[in-house]
Amino acid sequence: MALNVRWRISAVAASEPVWATTWNVRSSSRSSVELASIILNPDRFLFDSLNPQERADSSHFDDTGKGLGMCNLSLNVMLMTGFVICWSSGFIGSRLADEAPISAMDMFAWRFIAATLIASLWWALSRQRGVTPTGWLREMGVGALTMGGYLLGVVLAIGEGVSAGATALITAQQPLLAAAITTLWLREQLPWVAWLGLGIAATGVALCIAGDWQGAGSASGWAYALPLLAVISVTLGSILAARRPSGLDMPATLTAQLAAASLIFLIAALGDGQLERPGSELMTWQTLGWLIVLSSFGGYGFFTACLRRVGVNAVSSAIYITPPVTLAWSAWMFGESVDTLQLGGMALALLGVAIALIAQHRFGTLEA
Repeated sequence: MALNVRWRISAVAASEPVWATTWNVRSSSRSSVELASIILNPDRFLFDSLNPQERADSSHFDDTGKGLGMCNLSLNVMLMTGFVICWSSGFIGSRLADEAPISAMDMFAWRFIAATLIASLWWALSRQRGVTPTGWLREMGVGALTMGGYLLGVVLAIGEGVSAGATALITAQQPLLAAAITTLWLREQLPWVAWLGLGIAATGVALCIAGDWQGAGSASGWAYALPLLAVISVTLGSILAARRPSGLDMPATLTAQLAAASLIFLIAALGDGQLERPGSELMTWQTLGWLIVLSSFGGYGFFTACLRRVGVNAVSSAIYITPPVTLAWSAWMFGESVDTLQLGGMALALLGVAIALIAQHRFGTLEA
């Protein structure tokens, strides 16, 4: 069976996660085991799908399929640092949007409208053809879940008083939730050590939420369900993208997904009354610039560069560095309090994540 694998990035912004990174596989059908392999072991799947010439030409993978990029360590460190900063900037941008003169929903609507126009220009310049209505609608469905639904939950959570650090920590559990959902759905077994890691991570998240609730005191208990709903949305979108690939190239994929996110936030903004145009206030334009340049295309650029330089596993692991970065950033920029319970919960969550990922990598039962 001929396989044609190419990068398709659903998550364009910092905090527009992956995890919607998916691979388009041209095949007549895809078994449940193949689907689980894509979601749980994407780097192995990607490398095994390359033909011999592609493997020989690739400077990014060794014979085990793991990312190299060690020939220029300083450049790799700079790229990974830029990725973590831009990914974290999405949560900070949501906090900035909450304080802007226009509503956060209006801000994000204009952000995605502008990003869609830029992406559509890229698509037009690329002169790519062969876009089908079915493929376009599939990518819009993925974008509605991985961008629109995900970020809507994040924006609402921060608007209700959940700190940016706690929101980042909850949403960073998405790869683990994807693993748990696909394992239960496909009736496959995770190693017990991986389940232990998931339990430890969940406990850490609960402690961080408790510390955030006690420290800030402005968020209601139900507000902490909003980031969880955001995680569920992006997880479902990732599974949809993996199970029903559209066959579109990256510019068309990006345009379709951004257009869907624009529609989601336009509906949300109009639900509050009407879409307010950005005024002349400096903060409004600074926030828009932050969200479009730094969070969207900065995050997208660093994300793509890091995937090609150091591989999927390293990028996936870097996602878990963003919660402490966001916590420190928001404490410095907005004066959000950080207490011992939050720090302890975050450390425990990161420990659980590390245990789960190592267990999946070393003892996983699914074969590609």
